[in-house]
Amino acid sequence: MKKKAGSATQIIVFTAIGVALVWLSIHNIPDDSVAQTREAFTKANYGMVFLSMLLGISAHVVRAWRWNALLHPLGYKISFYNAFSAVMIGYVVNYAIPRAGELSRCGVASRYGKIPFSIALGTVITERIIDVLLLFVLFFFTLAFQFKELLGLTQKYLIAPLKDSFAGKSEYLLVFAGLLFVLVLLIYWLRKKIKSLLGRKLGKFAANFFEGLKSVKGLKHPGRFILESTLIWVCYFLSLYVCFWCFPEMSGLGLKSALSVLLFGTIGVMVSPGGIGAYQFITTQVLLFYAISIPIANAFPWIVWGAQLIAIVVIGAICFILLPILNRNQNEFSKNQ
Repeated sequence: MKKKAGSATQIIVFTAIGVALVWLSIHNIPDDSVAQTREAFTKANYGMVFLSMLLGISAHVVRAWRWNALLHPLGYKISFYNAFSAVMIGYVVNYAIPRAGELSRCGVASRYGKIPFSIALGTVITERIIDVLLLFVLFFFTLAFQFKELLGLTQKYLIAPLKDSFAGKSEYLLVFAGLLFVLVLLIYWLRKKIKSLLGRKLGKFAANFFEGLKSVKGLKHPGRFILESTLIWVCYFLSLYVCFWCFPEMSGLGLKSALSVLLFGTIGVMVSPGGIGAYQFITTQVLLFYAISIPIANAFPWIVWGAQLIAIVVIGAICFILLPILNRNQNEFSKNQ
């Protein structure tokens, strides 16, 4: 019951953040720019939008290949279609329930292939860790080419708001630090009981989970794995960059500016379910920083985000329908003998 209540609370909180940011992004459009924003949607080059959708799906295709590479060292194999379907269904679920997509992805692997859920989860967590590391690489790469711009964006949209938020609230920080210290002491005091509990009830799950986390050590082709990981982000970048050509005004921004938009947009995707609201708000602010007009700055993120949403939902739905049909008379997920 507590677990369900916690999940429900998480859904409500993240959804509320998304709705609030959607309202904020729309509310910030000046009245005299509303008509121009609508016009921007009608004049956009949707051929480039379609190309962006293909590039976005290409990233998910590579992700399915990469996941397979992590499962092989553990003695499991997975067909490409089943891996791709699990990835796409996971993305669809993430739009509704934050972080639940990873669980549904592992559920597909467990249901159709007899891969232990905990092992699949360990490999997915490993993927997420690698993606975060690559996000840091993207940050430093952007820093190298857009140092002045990145410094200005960080100061304006991150440091300044945080400074204003915590101004005169040092007592709250002290209370938080005190509670954190008490929590650490409590965990240390109960460490033997916690270890015993894990050993009795969660031992096998934990063992499989950590085996999944260590899968990267047994990669047969580490160079190919690194290439695939890099290619995922290259596809993300290109899917965004080609949309710059939707509007003549944005076509002159160039590759360097696209790095900044990708970096801050990715942070937006992490804030709310599927990035709704957060992606649009943050990306709009970045484009305004680059002196893009208000109508284009407001229309662009909705076009990019909407295109990827449509592609993911349509292909995810097709995969969801075909997955049980194609696996009816065969065991696609089988453990290597």
